[in-house]
Amino acid sequence: MNNTQLNINNLTQLWQVAGQSFKSYFKEASIYYIYITNSEWPNRIWTDASISEDIVHSIQSKMDGNATLTFSYFNDKKTKSPLVDYKCFSLKSVQYGMSLTLKGKFMTQIPLEFKRVTNKSSAQKWHKTFYEAFNYNISTETIIKTKNDIQYVLVYHKKAIIGTVLLFTTNHVIGIHSLGIRPKHRKKGYANEIMHQVLNMAIDQKVSIATLQASEMAKGMYEKMGFTIDFLMENYTQK
Repeated sequence: MNNTQLNINNLTQLWQVAGQSFKSYFKEASIYYIYITNSEWPNRIWTDASISEDIVHSIQSKMDGNATLTFSYFNDKKTKSPLVDYKCFSLKSVQYGMSLTLKGKFMTQIPLEFKRVTNKSSAQKWHKTFYEAFNYNISTETIIKTKNDIQYVLVYHKKAIIGTVLLFTTNHVIGIHSLGIRPKHRKKGYANEIMHQVLNMAIDQKVSIATLQASEMAKGMYEKMGFTIDFLMENYTQK
């Protein structure tokens, strides 16, 4: 299996864990979807089939009346999307699926503390900090229900919470998600430092590949670390 498929598998399995914890993960033919009430995440629909008129109509019908459901299309050819020919979707955002084969360790400079969410109190802190960083809601209930399978991590420096990261391991792949820094702690090198330390921990755990999905703004930081682009993840809402 190549890095592109490993990356997509890690991400979609993460979504599935969240959906299954609420009995809200569904599969119909080659279409998969998840919807959790009172949470913006994951609330996704995706397909492993080629885009066709029938696939688009099926996705469209499942999105009808559900404004929080996002269609994520994995453009592994990194070319013009076939969805531009369909007028029923609006492009919400594009993320870059990226991966890195882990070899040598990274230099670190800031003594950070990583604390995994283990109870309701820390879940509430993670939820609040993540919302500060992204203005996006992953519900406390979702965190509590999935904390045994997903690593929700609070990052501290000098006893202050500076940000969040979410880690999800599938076989020899670590997916690094939800890396967010609180607004008052930005522009201090924390995001870069967190990544270096997370990657070093992954190497210690004998993980061989790291994957993530980056925004346009963050892509350059990851490229400097050696990450390469595997695919584009185009996120659509219904018009």
